[in-house]
This record gives sequence, C-alpha cells and structure tokens, in this order.
Amino acid sequence: MPSNMSRLLSVLAIACMLTGCARSDALWWVTQDLCMPHYQHWRNPAPCQQIYSPQGKEEGFSVLQNPRYPYHFILVPNLAMAGIESLSLSRPGRTDYFGYAWLMRYRLAAAYGAAVPDDRLGMAINSAYGRSQNQLHIHLTCLREDVYRQLQAERPYVSDQWRPLPDRMLNHRWYARRVMQPAAMGIYPVDSVARAFHLSPAQLAEYGVALVPTTFDGERGFILLTTRRGWDKGNRASVEALLDKRCEVLMQ
Repeated sequence: MPSNMSRLLSVLAIACMLTGCARSDALWWVTQDLCMPHYQHWRNPAPCQQIYSPQGKEEGFSVLQNPRYPYHFILVPNLAMAGIESLSLSRPGRTDYFGYAWLMRYRLAAAYGAAVPDDRLGMAINSAYGRSQNQLHIHLTCLREDVYRQLQAERPYVSDQWRPLPDRMLNHRWYARRVMQPAAMGIYPVDSVARAFHLSPAQLAEYGVALVPTTFDGERGFILLTTRRGWDKGNRASVEALLDKRCEVLMQ
C-alpha cells in the first residue's frame, strides 16, 4: 500500500497545485504518476478518490478531492488533453466528461453528510487563459450564492437558443441556453458552444463553459453558460469564478 510519506507528499502536491503555486503539468503528474500506479498495484487510487479505467480503452478519468475544500471535486481525463481546445472533445464517440462529472456529485453529498440540492451545484471548465493547469479538468462544487440568486431570477430569459443574459454576472457578459433533461449525460456543453459560435479549436481556447442544474416551471433541466476572454475588461473566461469551493450556499 502507499506509504504515509507518499500520502503526505501527494496531499501537499494537490494542495499546492490547486492554489496556483505549482507548475502547469502538476495535475497530470498527480493523476498519472501517483494515482494511477497506486490504483494499478494496490487498487487504491490515493490521492485520487476514484479512477475509472475501462479495460482496453483510454477514455477513463480520475476524480480528485481538494484537500483544502472537501466539497470541491475535479474530474481529470486519463488522456493527455490540454484543455477546452482539445480536439478529442469534438470527435465522434468522445467521452462525456461533463456527464461523468455530474455523476460524481454523490461524493460531494457524502463529504457534506447530507443530501445536496442539485440546483446549488455547478460544473466548470476554464479557458486556456483562465486556468493554471494544462490538462483538461472539470470542477464540480457549489455555486456562489450571488450567482445562484441571479440565475434563479433570470431563468425566464434563458431559452433553447444561445442568448446573452440580461445582466452582467460577476461584472462579465455571459451567454446562456437551456437544455431540458434530468441528467447531464449527452449535453456536451463544449461542443454546444463550439457549434453555436462557429469556433475552431484555437478560437475555443478563449472560452470558458459552465453547466448548472435548475428547474424550469418545475421541470428539471440545465443552464449552459459561456463567456469569452476579452468580452469585458479583466475577463479571462475563468468560469471557475462562478463556483464557491467552501459551499457557503449550503449554510443558508
């Protein structure tokens, strides 16, 4: 089994990586050089929470829990992929990483110790200019309280087509659309943005994308959100800013 020293180094590496003091390949190093060997030798993916590795396939992923914020989880593909601009996200038969990230919310509920309303959660992937790690990863945690309240108020303006939100959110301009289905599987938010805005992979690198569950007239669905670097002053399309890793929205 992994030694106590190995576990300590792993936790320190993750904490450093998630606070911006590590090099840009640290996330890949943690999942592939620590979690994967531990999983292959001992069936213990530590310091990851889980590794999904289909036999004979490369489309699996690892799940990390932020050691500083226990309600913050990160899904990392087992394939080397720079980020939102990766060609693999638009290929036929692509892995539904957002769909799988949504399934991981049971881990957040387990860490919280009680059921967590779906509409208090969100998932996000940053632009190439708003991220610290050059390995594709999806954040799953709670929405900020102010973001939650604004989206609740602006739901009537969100339609099946991409439209700008009526008001700026976090001082930036956002486009939104809705998808009416109870689960995130099959939505493919990144592909939706690429198709709607006619983006090449290089252009897509300037966008960040989020997926937020909600209800429309009592029917379950999702709000897709996107913003672009440079649409507003100081906007790096770091959509992770919509999220609150402390989950203070659950303490209301």
